[in-house]
Amino acid sequence: MTVFIGFFGATLGALVGAIATYLTARSNMRLTLEHSYDQTLQEKRLERYQALFHVSKCLPRYWPPMEQEPKRKDLQQYMRDFHDWYFGEEAGGMFLTATAKDIYMRLLNLLAEAAFKGGDGPDGDSPLTAAESEALREVAGELRRQLAEDVGAAHPPRLRWTRPGPQASPPSLGN
Repeated sequence: MTVFIGFFGATLGALVGAIATYLTARSNMRLTLEHSYDQTLQEKRLERYQALFHVSKCLPRYWPPMEQEPKRKDLQQYMRDFHDWYFGEEAGGMFLTATAKDIYMRLLNLLAEAAFKGGDGPDGDSPLTAAESEALREVAGELRRQLAEDVGAAHPPRLRWTRPGPQASPPSLGN
């Protein structure tokens, strides 16, 4: 009888150990696959976001003094540039997070409203209003901040002494 209890205990222990090992290995494999997928997605997103960041340079934080503010026809070209990034060979739009996509679509809507306002048509040479200019630049800045957040570039370093200071306010240009 003691042999039977010992054998039964050993068999039960081996069975429980095998089940625990199976569940642990399965869970570990799932985590490894999810991590690998997330890492690949993050690498692709970083590449696409860098390209979008460069496309957004047409709408800087403020217009440099030596440059003229864009005309409505320039906004039409900007719309094409953003469209080409979204649907181009690299399919950048596929990699936008939900928050970034929302901001991106708001920016495109503002561009379209401003580009075709007042029936200017495709060769609109009229200047932007101050409100249109400010709205476009604000949403473009919001998009760039979200891109940095999505790829982790907006997170402060873990070492306290290396953290950057606050962002400087833009100068008043008297607009």
